[in-house]
Amino acid sequence: MAPKTEGDNANSSSGFGLDVADKAATESGSKKKGKTAPKISAKGPKNKKQKKAKGKTKRADPSSIIPKVVSRRMIQRVGIFSGLPTLLAFLVIPISYFVTEQGWIDFPSTVVLLASVTFLGLGLLGVSYGIISASWDEEIKGSALGISEFQLNISRIQDRRRIQKEERKRVKEKEDKAKKEADKTTSTKSKSDKSEPTKSAKADVAHSEPQTEAHPEPQEESTDS
Repeated sequence: MAPKTEGDNANSSSGFGLDVADKAATESGSKKKGKTAPKISAKGPKNKKQKKAKGKTKRADPSSIIPKVVSRRMIQRVGIFSGLPTLLAFLVIPISYFVTEQGWIDFPSTVVLLASVTFLGLGLLGVSYGIISASWDEEIKGSALGISEFQLNISRIQDRRRIQKEERKRVKEKEDKAKKEADKTTSTKSKSDKSEPTKSAKADVAHSEPQTEAHPEPQEESTDS
């Protein structure tokens, strides 16, 4: 067997320069894919979790405050007690126009406007009446007009307001007591601070005064004549 020359080895390994380029491209692509893949996989679930957490914080189920049965009753009663008067308010004008055109009754414009306004007012009042006249107990359906339920719910609202006022008064009283105690402590501290410098000043004066020591007077020498 004839030994392979250097040219044959170069051609077999390089493949005229195409195999080397393909290998470099595949290696670089595999490295890039290996680096980018974990980043994408790591970001995906985090964003989903964050979105879920945000949705939970923003959205609050009304069923946690009001039961579904009671909310349905309220909506039905609002639709009856508020929807009918509003429809009549919008129908008053065309009905009066039709009646006057037929020549049955000649309605003045002021009466028509007053009638439409009154029906609109009844529609607005019907919203509150429909909510309050509904039975707030899940098991009890309540009456059709809801007069007894209206009275009972109003008494509940009044009791709740009275309790809230009492709680506010208690909180204010506690705050006032705390303020008074704080003022007393500050006044005592200020008095103590004022008395301390006077004592220290007296002590400084006592130290600054020179202490006079009793020096013996010189005795006169006796001169013998």
